[in-house]
Amino acid sequence: MMKKFILWVAFFVVATSAALANDKVIAELKANAPEQVTCQFEQQKFLKGMAKPVISKGTLLYQPQNFGMFYNQPEGDYLQITPDSFVMKTRGKVRNHNIKEGSPMLTLKNTLVMCMAGDVQGVANENEAKLTYANNGGHEFTLTKDLKKGEKGYSKIVLVYDPKTYLLTSMTMVEANGNYSIYTLTQHDTKQKIDFNLFK
Repeated sequence: MMKKFILWVAFFVVATSAALANDKVIAELKANAPEQVTCQFEQQKFLKGMAKPVISKGTLLYQPQNFGMFYNQPEGDYLQITPDSFVMKTRGKVRNHNIKEGSPMLTLKNTLVMCMAGDVQGVANENEAKLTYANNGGHEFTLTKDLKKGEKGYSKIVLVYDPKTYLLTSMTMVEANGNYSIYTLTQHDTKQKIDFNLFK
């Protein structure tokens, strides 16, 4: 009986310590959120049935509530987010996505902005996902959700932040069908002035 009690206490202490570490890092990320970021990104999209990923590259821009990915591979593609719009250009075709309350694209829009802002708890709430933390050479957060059949969204999101700068360096997004994308962010610049007109 005493042995079981000791094991229970040990488990409680470990779980509590993990929760406190998790909360501490979450608070630090929000407190050190960048006012703006310019960086380079590489996107690797892994599709079922394909031996190699589809690779895209470009420049990512972020200001609070504004987010843009401007591709140079494939050249001319872009993704632009403002408080009231979500526009994508793919292979020459421009789409203004529906971001009404409850829409999957509103969830994606909010997720991308909050990831850059270091609001991992907000990302978890937005996606109704379970959040876990690990220190794997960086602040790594894994968000998981059991999607119902036919439900749109992401079953798993992994976010990695630099332990010194608190900037997002990697984002993995796993779709319900098993396809997934890995975004690697490098060459961060938080001082370069961003032209707001790029988001219009």
